[in-house]
Amino acid sequence: MTKTDTIVVSDYDAVSTPTDPELYRLFDRSPVGMYRSREDGQFLYVNPALARMLGYTVEELLAKNLNTDIYIDAQERADLIAKFGPAGVVEGALVRWKDRGGKPRFVQIYGHIVEGSSSGSASFDASILDVTDTLTQRETLERTASILELVVRQMPAIYWLVDHDLRILETGGGTMEVLGYANDTYVGTTLYDVPGEEQATVDSISAHKRALAGELVTFNTVYRSKHLANTIGPLRRGDAIIGAIGTAIDVTSSRALERRMVDAQRAESLGVLAGGLAHDFNNLLVAILGNADLGLRDTPRGSPGRDSLENIRSASLRAAELTDQLLAYAGRGDFVPALVTPAPVIDELLRITAPTIPKHISIDVDLPPDLSILGDAAQIRQVALNLINNARDALGERSGTISITGRQIRHRGEPDGYDVITAPAGTYVMLEIADDGPGMTHETRRRIFEPFFTTKHSGHGLGLAAVLGIVRAHLGGLRVISEPGRGARFQVLWPSTEPAATPEPATPSNLRTVLVIDDEDLVRDVVARMIEDLGYAAVTAPDGTAGLEVLARRSIDVVLVDLTMPLMNGADVITALRAKQPAIPVVLCSGFDRDRRGPVKADAYLPKPFRIEALEETLAKILR
Repeated sequence: MTKTDTIVVSDYDAVSTPTDPELYRLFDRSPVGMYRSREDGQFLYVNPALARMLGYTVEELLAKNLNTDIYIDAQERADLIAKFGPAGVVEGALVRWKDRGGKPRFVQIYGHIVEGSSSGSASFDASILDVTDTLTQRETLERTASILELVVRQMPAIYWLVDHDLRILETGGGTMEVLGYANDTYVGTTLYDVPGEEQATVDSISAHKRALAGELVTFNTVYRSKHLANTIGPLRRGDAIIGAIGTAIDVTSSRALERRMVDAQRAESLGVLAGGLAHDFNNLLVAILGNADLGLRDTPRGSPGRDSLENIRSASLRAAELTDQLLAYAGRGDFVPALVTPAPVIDELLRITAPTIPKHISIDVDLPPDLSILGDAAQIRQVALNLINNARDALGERSGTISITGRQIRHRGEPDGYDVITAPAGTYVMLEIADDGPGMTHETRRRIFEPFFTTKHSGHGLGLAAVLGIVRAHLGGLRVISEPGRGARFQVLWPSTEPAATPEPATPSNLRTVLVIDDEDLVRDVVARMIEDLGYAAVTAPDGTAGLEVLARRSIDVVLVDLTMPLMNGADVITALRAKQPAIPVVLCSGFDRDRRGPVKADAYLPKPFRIEALEETLAKILR
């Protein structure tokens, strides 16, 4: 290519000195784009580098106009002339051009106005740098950094950079959200300068030093009441370690969820154990209490041995109370739900417990009379009594107040940090029993519902365990809000839905023969003897299948069936019996719902263990 290929001589004769051809040769070989143009935007000279930059040949580009063919927006060139025209010099102005295919190009212009053109108007000489790729990379990096910053904030997490002197160079992420102070609070200081009154449970200084030596360090820590998962590693430039970079993710919520899951699993395991033990003990107690009752009926008052039999019966009844509480904790007891108004229940309990409430403790009650709870009246009474007694014991010798309040609420089913049982979404009556006593630590609050755990000098620790099981069985919710020095608030969420109507029990007359279905030999034997002692005929069967066979081949007037049996449980026996002989009344006799079938429709219910008087009353009522 010769110089005449790139120089336009018509319209421009300023290049007339002998040295000009050498300058143009230099311009043509430059890797930087160059051009000269008129004020109207017409090119007078372009070098090959500029033509390549825009995708043209030199000849094609010389025929183009800056206003119409090169600038994306001609107004941008007009603004450039207005801004830099008075000075006559442009120093790196960033403008938008377009190449041959119309693709945008970002270029920087360095140039000056040249006077003395033969055309009589000023021209403009310029050098052009294409910064499109640089800007794109910078925008990508900035966008990536913004996205990373957003991700770190949403996790929520924080990051920081330190040098070899442990000087904090930069911090970012959700520092304010996680730790409560601004990102730049400690920038410029060293890790040694960070306040030490709430130091983490792991020495972060040694962790950073290990990272500066090239090691990747991970550890969990508690700092400023937050559970943090930390990672600290070397910050490299090439092969050199120039500092350390650390990240910390706030895992406080997930740790709380893990603890709740562990607590729930532990409670479930304890519930299974408690329910199983209570079931086996109840069967033994049926035999002990039944034989004691039979012995007392055959032993006149004043006879030798009668006092021993009465002591056996009293001890059995006390043991039965403990197994009832174990079953309540396990949530396996049977109950028939009905609408219960809590206001009169609380009034009755307060009258009963008044002699046990010290005079230095006052009681405030705020219960709307129209509140209704769907549940078992006896178990609701037991929950309220246990919580009132717990509040009384918490206050001890100090003066204070026990507050009992209730209101209907709509619960969205979202868990809370103070939840012991999170209720499903629905409408509930929240019964709250609160005291302004010493409160509880977090660890104590976690354990108070465990069977046999107690902070009192006396007591067996089954009261609150029973509360937990009863609320769980009612599909309600339980929340304990307490901190040291701030008292305690026990909030129980009871379902408040109208119960479905149940059919009236059958009441045939002249019933004499009772079929006893139970898998325990001792229970079958003593119950059969109790039934015969009451003047009825007794027939026994060791399981559900055998019981149905007895029903198929002989006339039975009433069936007494155990709920928890192998192979075929009591609920299945009742279902099969109703399908074949719906008129026969059924007495469900059990203290443990192993299969969690829920309430079973029977004509009467006898909880194990029971006294002979309870059996006599039940049979008389169902046979009349």
